Amino acid sequence: MHSPTSPTQASEPPFWDGFLHRLPWALDVLAKAADIRDEILGFIPRYRPFMPYPKYGNLYNNTWDAFPLSIFQGEHIELSKDKLEVNMAPLIAMFRSKLPVCASTIAPLEREGHLRNVFVSRLIPGSVINPHRGWTPDYLRIHLCLVEDPGCRITVGSVTRTWKTGQLLAFKDGGPYPHSVLHEGKAERLILSYDLHLRYVAQFIPEVVPAESAANPAAGPEPTRTPGA
Repeated sequence: MHSPTSPTQASEPPFWDGFLHRLPWALDVLAKAADIRDEILGFIPRYRPFMPYPKYGNLYNNTWDAFPLSIFQGEHIELSKDKLEVNMAPLIAMFRSKLPVCASTIAPLEREGHLRNVFVSRLIPGSVINPHRGWTPDYLRIHLCLVEDPGCRITVGSVTRTWKTGQLLAFKDGGPYPHSVLHEGKAERLILSYDLHLRYVAQFIPEVVPAESAANPAAGPEPTRTPGA
């Protein structure tokens, strides 16, 4: 789900990956990055898991594909919860059973209510994700790049970056800055996206986490929902 853009607030950084070396979970993901990449790149051609990302209004042009790997929270709330419980939970369980290294970076913090909305996202050349702001203001969205293309760039607020294979890029999907993606490259861009609750982040980098977000109580497990990005 995504909300309309509104004026930005300058109190938070647009990108947060400069702080991630202070998060034990992020260090674990980086240590496993090569194995995660090999797992997922082997999994995709065998199981063909991608599904089109739903189009909300003019959210994106051309194509945007994803497949889910976790419980979802605050995403795609207009879809039928009953339908999603039937269709998505077994699918996610099967995907994770085939991706054990990847699953090992999800399950522990997911059980504690700190991690949600994990999915693999693919963009092909010519695709555009228009400026928007997501519905997850209490989460830090963290991308592990699996396949890069320097011509695929993300803009958060007024800052534009690109992804680097094996590295992390982080921003708040529902934060104060609208974000967009423009793919003018020649190859697909593939990332693994996680939403890490600011309650967890605040334990290690409290100076950049809003007090109200850090104080938000942990949410228990919810029924599985479809992915957001």
